[in-house]
Amino acid sequence: MSEQPFVVAIKESARERNESVDRLVADAGPRRRYGSRADAEAEAADLSADGGDVRLQAVAPRDDTDADAYLVGASRGAPPIPDGDPEDGWRYSVTADQYGALGEALLTAGDGAATPLDHYLRREFDLSREADLTVEVDADPAPVTAANRTGEWRPDCALTVKIAGRRVGTYRCEIKTGDGRLERNQRAIAEATASETPALLARVDVTELPAEYEVSFERLGDDDAAGDPAQRTVDDWE
Repeated sequence: MSEQPFVVAIKESARERNESVDRLVADAGPRRRYGSRADAEAEAADLSADGGDVRLQAVAPRDDTDADAYLVGASRGAPPIPDGDPEDGWRYSVTADQYGALGEALLTAGDGAATPLDHYLRREFDLSREADLTVEVDADPAPVTAANRTGEWRPDCALTVKIAGRRVGTYRCEIKTGDGRLERNQRAIAEATASETPALLARVDVTELPAEYEVSFERLGDDDAAGDPAQRTVDDWE
């Protein structure tokens, strides 16, 4: 006999706290079915890593529903005003949003792209360290949609690449801190639109901060990119 699915009813508090949950409900409705409670808890953790904290909550005894649990916003409440003097230092918990912003800051803070993006694009375009490369960062790009795909993808940034002052390519970029990952529909949209604008997934490992950090890049979709403008060398543009 097959195992019964684990049904989760998504509450308004979860939608208000987490944009990914809100998009999930808009795309697929307020109820989710999982193979087990562990699967539901794993997705709740993934959603929390991408935005505001959400968690599973037991169904109210008098609630006439076939759901096994609710997904609700996990409000931590406002931190208490510290009793000690500010000179002694005050301690706070890092929120999921703040943790995610670490990776974005390491790659995009300052004037233009930080070192890892510069290095990646020099490798992508087969450029020497001396070549005149400029990377312009748009920290608020427009959302992306794709035909036959539900929802939308909001990249963390868009990159405009210039060599010797000439625009030679653009990228959309998603930046994840730690083991954060793209939602399934977001990845599908990024891959479906990669032929028109290349998409990058940058993962930033911050476990060794403040001494150092590690960045890996994944090219999403568009496996055969040889003819793509963003894959040509500088000689192709002369």
